[in-house]
Amino acid sequence: MAKGKSKRFATFILDEPLEIADPVTGELRKVARLIVPYGYKDKDFCKVYHKTINRLAELPKSCQKVFDYLLERMDFENKVYVPSLKELAKEVGLAYGTVKNAFSHLQKVGFIRKVNTALYMVNPSLACKVSDKRDLLVQFVNSEDFEQYIKEVGNAEA
Repeated sequence: MAKGKSKRFATFILDEPLEIADPVTGELRKVARLIVPYGYKDKDFCKVYHKTINRLAELPKSCQKVFDYLLERMDFENKVYVPSLKELAKEVGLAYGTVKNAFSHLQKVGFIRKVNTALYMVNPSLACKVSDKRDLLVQFVNSEDFEQYIKEVGNAEA
């Protein structure tokens, strides 16, 4: 953040408490208000980079459906709470085994990373909800591998 600039936030008071996944633990917590930085208020907005579209076309259709599900539900740290692959399978209209294989394939090709039991992170080089993805890249790639990752994808991607 540039020197002298301060963050501005909007506070939304909710009519009914909302269950939100803690991005660190994945634990569901009830909240009565949300504090959102200005510029991040559009929950339906997600940047998908041009290179990603080409890579998506190469994925099996089941992986595309699962990745689309994750993009729709990820938060501003590119994290998605997925309580049950069986429930997700019902939502996307695929068999449980197909969804399990899709998650495995998406992790293998670097589209997502498992954070903990029910929490996944979408690769910010492919899609994100924020304008500066550097902090997210550091979370996605292990700190030891970050420098090598930046060399491989190029500084333009970071």
